[in-house]
Amino acid sequence: MYPALSIISFFVLLLLTVPVAIALGYGAIIPGWFGAPVNTGQTVRTIVTAIDSFPFLAVPLFMMAGDLMTKGGLARRLFSFADALIGGLNGGLAIATVMACMLFGAISGSSPATVAAIGAMAIPLLTKQGYDLRFATVLVTTAGTLGVIVPPSIPMIIYGMSANVSVSALFIGGVFPALLIGGLLMCYAFWYGTRHKDRIETDAGRVSKFRAFIDSFWALLAPVIVLGGIYSGVFTPTEAAAIAVAYSAFVSIVVFRELTPLGVVRTVAGTALTIAPILILAGTGAAIGRTLNLLGVPTMLGNLIGGNVSNELVLLLLINVMLLVVGMVMETLAAIIVLTPILLPLIAQYNVDPIHFGLIMTVNLAIGFITPPVGSNLYIASGLTGLSVVKIVQGLMVPLCLLLVGLLIITFWPQLTLWLPSVVGN
Repeated sequence: MYPALSIISFFVLLLLTVPVAIALGYGAIIPGWFGAPVNTGQTVRTIVTAIDSFPFLAVPLFMMAGDLMTKGGLARRLFSFADALIGGLNGGLAIATVMACMLFGAISGSSPATVAAIGAMAIPLLTKQGYDLRFATVLVTTAGTLGVIVPPSIPMIIYGMSANVSVSALFIGGVFPALLIGGLLMCYAFWYGTRHKDRIETDAGRVSKFRAFIDSFWALLAPVIVLGGIYSGVFTPTEAAAIAVAYSAFVSIVVFRELTPLGVVRTVAGTALTIAPILILAGTGAAIGRTLNLLGVPTMLGNLIGGNVSNELVLLLLINVMLLVVGMVMETLAAIIVLTPILLPLIAQYNVDPIHFGLIMTVNLAIGFITPPVGSNLYIASGLTGLSVVKIVQGLMVPLCLLLVGLLIITFWPQLTLWLPSVVGN
């Protein structure tokens, strides 16, 4: 009764257009009003404790680094380098768009930010070369999911905190899954470019690869410093995020001179306004997760599934379906914070590695960024191009199927995720 009361109250408040973070908070405390063993004071302390965390500091810092890269010219140079490198191939500019999303995601850790930053540059160039506007929009919308699949990833940080596992190990484990998803989307871009090569121009020779490398050197150095430092153990993900902010600010002001110190301050202030709702969401999400744990939801779920599922592959398939549905209707970070403490005891019964499961959850919920009604990438891309969300969704079939294929490979081939952390020693 009490778990149902918590969940029903949450969805009723959502239907009344109460903000998600507030609805989660009420869902955490309402059962206590009706006699459940939930202490309101302890719930409030859970909210504060959830965001009073050194690892969590990486979230606003990576978002800040992404904003500085966009406004300071680093993102534009990353895209120009990718274009110069492979722009002469069939579908070269489209492939370069996917590559640029991967490079930008290696700093920002955010899917919507990747769509906004790369889409604003790539979509006009793609249409100018003869690519269909809907294809260009769909490509950027889908490739934007790489912003949270390529390490460092904000959802991975949140999962690591919620599951109490190494964030660095998650980042290392995410390398090959990210390359897999990126490779599948590049194949899609190449296929489209080959199929329509009669009307698509190439820009081979427009800018030499060496010149493009020199122009973008300082921008390319950013992901090398951040990822190299994390993977080598020189600094933690949070320290890497702080270094990314400092480096992006320095290059934007001193090297590229596209931002002034005042411009950096304004960018930081804008990031603060963006991160504030996320902080509240993280706190109240942790609170409702604690409430559902106290009410025995993980045990009930384990008993329900344990009596009907005897195979870990079947379990993971069922969880995949559930997470895909959740990603369609629930914000990613909230879903991770709420569901992780519920699902972890269940997967532990089937000896599923929590690092492997973290990547499964991340990719599942990344797909939620491109599925209606909540998919934020759809609305950002629609705002960039003027295409309706319905038209964008109609063009998503092929890339969405590729993402699902990648998800199944990641799910049923654990060593794709776990091999590199075992080699590195995490």
